[in-house]
Amino acid sequence: MCLFLRIAVKTMKSKKISLLLSLLGASAGADRFYLGQNTAGWVTLLTFWVLIPGAVYGIIKFNLFPNWEPFMLGRFALPIVFHLYETGRYMVISDEKFMSQDVSKSKTFPLTIASFLIAALLIVGGSRLLKSAMVVDIESAEISAVLSAEAMSQEFRNNEDIYRKKYDNLVLQIEGIVSETGNDFETGAYFALKGLNNDPFGIKCYFLEQNIADANKVKIGDKVIMKGVANGNKLENCKVININGQSL
Repeated sequence: MCLFLRIAVKTMKSKKISLLLSLLGASAGADRFYLGQNTAGWVTLLTFWVLIPGAVYGIIKFNLFPNWEPFMLGRFALPIVFHLYETGRYMVISDEKFMSQDVSKSKTFPLTIASFLIAALLIVGGSRLLKSAMVVDIESAEISAVLSAEAMSQEFRNNEDIYRKKYDNLVLQIEGIVSETGNDFETGAYFALKGLNNDPFGIKCYFLEQNIADANKVKIGDKVIMKGVANGNKLENCKVININGQSL
C-alpha cells in the first residue's frame, strides 16, 4: 500500500482525466500528452491528421483508385475507432497499473490543450486540401463516356448500384433539354435536364462559382451539351459546351 501511495504521489495523474481526454481527443494524442508520453502523442497526432489525410489526398489527386469514397470514410472512421479503443483501455486498466506507468511529473496541460488546437488546424487545412483534390479541372479533363440525359436517367433507374460503379466520379458528356433552373442553398446554381418521361427529377447539373456564368446563359427549353463529374443522377462541377447548336 505504501508503494502504491508513493507511486500515486509521484505521478499525480488522474485516470478519469486520461479517460475523458481519450474520449475527446485520443486521435490528437491528448491523453498521451497529458501523461507526458510526448513521443506517443506526436506519433498519434501526425498519423491521424497528417499521414492518413495525406494518403487519401494522394489517392484522390492522382486517381489511384477510381472509387475513393471508402478512403474518405476511413479517414473519419479510423479516429473514431481509435477514440473508442483508447477510452476502453482506460476503463479496463486497473488503478495500480495506471499508476505504474512511466509518466511525466511536470505540468503537461499546456501541451495537452495545444494538441487539440493543432489537431483542429490540421483538420481544417486537411479538409480544404482534400476538397481541392476532389475538384476536377473540368476544362482539360478527358471525357469517359457520352450519354443523353434520357439514357443516363434510364440507366440510373434500372440499377443504381451498377450505374454508380460504372460512372461515379467519371467525367461524362451529357446532352439534353433543360427543364428547370434554380439555385440550391447548399450546392449553388444548377439546372435540370429532362430524363425519362416518368422521371420526376431528371438529371441535375451543378456549377462551381467559376462556371456560374455558363449556367446563367441557359434557359428552360434549351438543348445543351454538358460536361461534368458524375455523382449518381447528378453532374457536379459542370461546364456548358454547347447551347442550341452554338459552341461556347
